[in-house]
Amino acid sequence: MNTPDDTAADYPSAEMQPADHRAALDAIERAWTSIAPLQGARLREAIRSTPEDEWRGRPRILLALAASHRSVGSRSRSAALPWFRGVAKAIDADPTMSLEVRAGYHIHLAAALRSLGNLVVAHEHLEVARTLIENDTTESISTRISLSASFSLQLGLIRVHYGEYDQAQFALGLAGGLAVEHLSLAARVECLSALAYVAMLLGDFRLADEHLEAAEALAEGTELMSSVFAALAQITRLQLALERGEPGVAAPVESVRLATRGSDWEAHGWFAEAHACLVERRYIEVLDLLARITRLVDAFTGTSTLPAAIASLRSETMRCLGQPQEARRLAAPLVPTPRHIQCPARVLALVHLAAGEPEAALDALEPCLVLGDLHSDRTMPHVHAIVAAAHLALGETARADIAFDRSLLAAGRNESVWMFSTLGDDVLRHLLERASHREQSQPIRASLERLLGSSVDATPRLDEPLSDRELVIVRHLATGQTLGQIGSQLFISVNTVKSHVRSIYRKLQASSRREAMTRVRELGLHIDD
Repeated sequence: MNTPDDTAADYPSAEMQPADHRAALDAIERAWTSIAPLQGARLREAIRSTPEDEWRGRPRILLALAASHRSVGSRSRSAALPWFRGVAKAIDADPTMSLEVRAGYHIHLAAALRSLGNLVVAHEHLEVARTLIENDTTESISTRISLSASFSLQLGLIRVHYGEYDQAQFALGLAGGLAVEHLSLAARVECLSALAYVAMLLGDFRLADEHLEAAEALAEGTELMSSVFAALAQITRLQLALERGEPGVAAPVESVRLATRGSDWEAHGWFAEAHACLVERRYIEVLDLLARITRLVDAFTGTSTLPAAIASLRSETMRCLGQPQEARRLAAPLVPTPRHIQCPARVLALVHLAAGEPEAALDALEPCLVLGDLHSDRTMPHVHAIVAAAHLALGETARADIAFDRSLLAAGRNESVWMFSTLGDDVLRHLLERASHREQSQPIRASLERLLGSSVDATPRLDEPLSDRELVIVRHLATGQTLGQIGSQLFISVNTVKSHVRSIYRKLQASSRREAMTRVRELGLHIDD
């Protein structure tokens, strides 16, 4: 039992002799970290098919049973806790227990507690693991590095919950650097998913795309992309689609629901879905989702960033519903997070604009402008766009033009368009018309083309058109499905799907799914049928 793809024949059976049972349990001890995330139920069945007397005194087997409840398809977040108590008793009974078991117990228990929303105690267990790893020099270097990689991944995920994104990126980057040799396939997908999420929040959408594509490539042939290990990847994909104004978010929303259900990321998934409802102007559904998120997060321990994000999105929704006083009340006390990843000043400034108070809007955004280059690239283009609208309202057209060009340039790096819709149709049309008559660099022209809905130049065409079958596959690619999922839906093999995808990329002159989808939108191909 050396790989996650072992067949049923590799598992113990009731007909085995005692020596066979011991050999099977030995094999499980060596390979369980790779098997448990993918086949948790089968791993438990394999262990329990041997006599309990053979394994109840083996702490590695108990740890495997505990960790196996955090697996593809698992939905019970508390079933692992009794098994962790068994591991703790075994450790207490044997002070000479190996570092692999002692530190591993704290790391895997931290992951289980995090899934239950108990972030404070999860963090405490990680700190115990850190101390054990740093102080125990008797264990092999390879084992200590593997434990350090797992520790860094779990620490990074907790820091994501806390909104400490720079620290999270550092911890996740360390885990990712060690991943190939020291993390399981599921853990590597989870690490890439979290890195994609953080990159998106920090405003580096291209890096987020790269992490997403790497996660999808690793998960190919498994169900990992529809599991909790890819929850942040699915949330990131939905958020990027919304930011870029991509059509048809129903499929990404469903993928988010599937991956986050019953996990500590469920509230984040609902928040992304609420954002989708806001973009589609389904305001009452936004408020309903925010109420559900509030109730869910209320049971968490530790300081989550979601309550402030909920208040900010609720304020924006009330503004859209024509309730400026309530929107102002909700937004006024909010404080931005470091680097203004959550930037409530934008919401308050929009309320001031709607109330005919452009000077107050500029005052609200002053801290963002002072922060300057340290401001998140995801939210800074929106700041410049609102500044442009405020100066336009004051009749300061030259300053409005400068701010709007800065917004177009910054948004162009990420192909962002959604933020501009918050300015109002008339204001946006006026700013776009002025910008289109100025001499502009190519990046700004590209942003203008996306916002105007047509290219200033001649509409591009394909030298070799996509076939009907290729167009069908393009539609599936746009939903974020894996090649295996596409093959299953179309009743063709994965190799056939790969052949079609290679042809699609060649015709579109693209080297990745992201580039292919961008090219499809530029060509005006209809993929949301």
